[in-house]
Amino acid sequence: MSEASDPRKSGGGPGPDRTAAFPEATAPPDTAEPGSSRHGRFHWPHRGRSGRAPDGGGPASGGTPAPPRRGGATEVGVAQAARDARKVPTGLGASLATSGGVLLAMVEDVRMREANQPEDLRPLADAFARHNAAKEATVRKVLLRHGAPENVVERDRQEGDLIQGILDRALVGRHPSDTHVLTVDGALAQAYQYLFHERRDLVSAIDRWVPDDESETLSAAFEAIADN
Repeated sequence: MSEASDPRKSGGGPGPDRTAAFPEATAPPDTAEPGSSRHGRFHWPHRGRSGRAPDGGGPASGGTPAPPRRGGATEVGVAQAARDARKVPTGLGASLATSGGVLLAMVEDVRMREANQPEDLRPLADAFARHNAAKEATVRKVLLRHGAPENVVERDRQEGDLIQGILDRALVGRHPSDTHVLTVDGALAQAYQYLFHERRDLVSAIDRWVPDDESETLSAAFEAIADN
């Protein structure tokens, strides 16, 4: 056979070697995987190269719709409705929230100044002690008397006593010098969280369990202890 008659030399149809080297060339088109082509994955023209719809859903052949985006109109509306439904504290709850807000500001001030010496901590330690004494005399007692969950009250008491103990020991140099700064910083961070939990747990418990007239009476007692 001459070179001119050999289809591999003259550009004729594929010879045995070409078929063996490229078996996909002989595969019928309808056996291809759905959504693919000979040259790779097929991209839906209206969905961009990712193959996903602009709203996050997959191809029309069964893609899963994406969940609502955080911060979307629906989520913002639900959050706003929850805020609108939240009652503004009154009576004893308002006094507790106000006192706690003052302490939060004091904690933040000490932390921002990175102050950890006794003279820096004394105003905060004293105010924290008065705050907890006012809670013990009014908030905790009235909640237990009206059947509020005991574990909520006891957890608040234990954590408050723990923070107060750390602050008091810092005032008299009872912490080792090499760990003093870390110990105080840890106590301040814990106090910050404690006061937020107080607003979340105790203020809402007062609103739920304590009658309005009693709450108003105890409010004055709380403020008399916390402010003096």
